[in-house]
Amino acid sequence: MARRPSAAEQAMSLEQLDGWLQMIEPPPKVTGTSMLDGYLTAIVIGPCAIPPDEWMVDLLGHRGRIANAAGAALAAITAIAGRFNAISEDLSIAPGRHAPIFEKTDDGRVLPHPWCMGFLAAMQLRIEAWRPLLNRDRIEHGLMLPILLHCVDAAGQPVLGPPRKGPETVAFLRSAYHDIPPVIREIRAFWMPSRVRQAKGQP
Repeated sequence: MARRPSAAEQAMSLEQLDGWLQMIEPPPKVTGTSMLDGYLTAIVIGPCAIPPDEWMVDLLGHRGRIANAAGAALAAITAIAGRFNAISEDLSIAPGRHAPIFEKTDDGRVLPHPWCMGFLAAMQLRIEAWRPLLNRDRIEHGLMLPILLHCVDAAGQPVLGPPRKGPETVAFLRSAYHDIPPVIREIRAFWMPSRVRQAKGQP
């Protein structure tokens, strides 16, 4: 778990963090708090623990070097650590109440794509460890479908291939995000035995 910020450290609000992530150059791996939330969720529930020093640099580049952070970068890191800890605690204590941060249009329509792309970005840090859930021959692969459904590859093509055309597909894609919160809990449960073994130093 990322360290908790001390009372002496002042974190950005999530709204301030969203603006900071969109402003800094070179750009970070995530473009706002929704994509960040997906990234952090994958770190929390993934197949193995990843040191904060590693994923924070992957996320923010040189600004993510925790030991050297100061000013706005420190405030951002503190806010990110706070959200990481909140996700971890929610899923440990009250998993049914955990709510991903999805972007929304002005008329309230949910846009799950940024969150899912953040999740996929974090998977790349340990992509080989994720292989059991990426194997389409395994029934557990179904846990990844609500997330991968909203992801594209480096060429901008759907990770799961082009969807079928028609109004039914459009309606399905607009509502498929409802399946993401339950699969977050199921993915966490799938990896929990291996996480426990790792924590005990067992193979």
